[in-house]
Amino acid sequence: MMRASMRVVRFVVFVMLGLTSSPAAADVLGHVLAAADDQTGGAPPAPPAPQGAPPEQSADLTAWAGEAHSVTLADLLQSAVRQAPALASARIDVAVAEAQIQETWARNDWKLQAQLQGSHQTVVTEGTVTTISGSADLQRLLPAGGTVALHVDSTYNNISDSPFGPAGDGTLWVDNVEASITQPLLRGRGRTLFDANEAKATLQRDVTVLARRLAAINAVQTVISAYWDLVLAERTVGITQASLDLARERLRITTIGADGGKVARSEIPAVLQIIATRQEDVLNGELVVLNNSITLRRLAGMPIGAGELGLRVATDLDTQDQAIDLGALTERAFAASPQLAELAKQDQSSTIDIAVTEDGLLPQLDAALSLGPSGTSPAQSASGAASPSGTFGGAWKDLVELNALTIQGSLKYTQSLGRNDVIGRSREQRELRRKLVVNAFDVRAQIAQAMAAAVAQLEVAKRRVALSQQAIELANQNIKIETDRFNLGRSTNFDVLNRLEDLRQAELRRAQALVDWHKAEAMIQSLTGEILPRYGVTIDDR
Repeated sequence: MMRASMRVVRFVVFVMLGLTSSPAAADVLGHVLAAADDQTGGAPPAPPAPQGAPPEQSADLTAWAGEAHSVTLADLLQSAVRQAPALASARIDVAVAEAQIQETWARNDWKLQAQLQGSHQTVVTEGTVTTISGSADLQRLLPAGGTVALHVDSTYNNISDSPFGPAGDGTLWVDNVEASITQPLLRGRGRTLFDANEAKATLQRDVTVLARRLAAINAVQTVISAYWDLVLAERTVGITQASLDLARERLRITTIGADGGKVARSEIPAVLQIIATRQEDVLNGELVVLNNSITLRRLAGMPIGAGELGLRVATDLDTQDQAIDLGALTERAFAASPQLAELAKQDQSSTIDIAVTEDGLLPQLDAALSLGPSGTSPAQSASGAASPSGTFGGAWKDLVELNALTIQGSLKYTQSLGRNDVIGRSREQRELRRKLVVNAFDVRAQIAQAMAAAVAQLEVAKRRVALSQQAIELANQNIKIETDRFNLGRSTNFDVLNRLEDLRQAELRRAQALVDWHKAEAMIQSLTGEILPRYGVTIDDR
């Protein structure tokens, strides 16, 4: 029975060894096992737990929260990219921007307009007059700013019951065809103005694409940060559980010593107190793990409900030490910044606005030219007398024969003497463009500040890891020394447990430093734009 109990103790101790991942921890654990072997005769050790394995969730927590589901960071990021509301909204914004580009293509469309009118009236001096007319216009804007148009109309006029008798009755058809072109010579002339709206809409689409990329970077960086918070919470529970197991082993050894008369029973309450405290710490730690799991589920777009609360992650906290060049990283962050790229797009759009507005400073000088034949039936005789009846075909025959051809031209000049509205609008847009320069300067400063802070956190985290590792090694030495003093009757369990607590705090500080290291790396990657390819996240930058 005693050997079976010892196997359990050894297994728990080796689980703790896997969680602490500290080489020096083997000293104090070996010492504890040696002390236990003195009492029980020893037993073969159980295999250690896998490196980075998360602690088991307590049965009480599982009873109401449900079993924790294992998940990887890659799974979380893929879920976040698919489900994140910010990314879904950004995708819609891109689609809307592309639709707005298509709206500007209307300037290339031909516009067709047709009209049909009719009237019937009786006039005592003329008789009964029936008039029916129809017209059609086809026009299109020209890239140079002008308009080309084609106009066709046909009019039917019938007079009956004339007071002049049958000689006054008759039918008259009049058909006209006219082609015209209007071209501004000063204001409104040029391809730049013709394409201005599409160019602005394209820049706006580019801005929404950049905003989508920024949303993806922020979403991924937020999920990664929450992921490492969960890793730290699980590691904290693991370290505290290992400390609890050591305290329980301390209680077992103390109880055996007290039963044998080698240790005063007054040493037992101190161990019981620390066991109760550690049990509460484990319980609170499990609650933190659960809360962080729920937060991570929300950020990744995973379901939250009965049986879908807890998550389990297994990650090696160790990281690679790489050389950091703050200047080079900052320049890469400037080049990859969606915010700076967005301001550059806004500056280009502002340039177009200024060009369009200042075009209004020019006077309006429009040239227009139109020409076209007309035909009538019955055709006018040389004497000017008309035959009593005409036909639609006869009017078109007269038109095709070019018996009547009209050519018209005009030159229209318009000039505003004050032009205060255009001048004021131009000044306003130039000042807004200057504001973009100020905003870009501020964004660059913010990026430089964020990069400096991230690099500083990473560099300090490296040193904290080294110092906490040194503290762990010293804590193990102090535990061995204090345990030897206790065995010689020169120390108390209270002193030994304080040394165990020093070890736990050093391990917690090391875990926190490693998590801060990973978070700083993620922040640097998000600033340089490398975080998406680093974790295999792709965004369609259309």
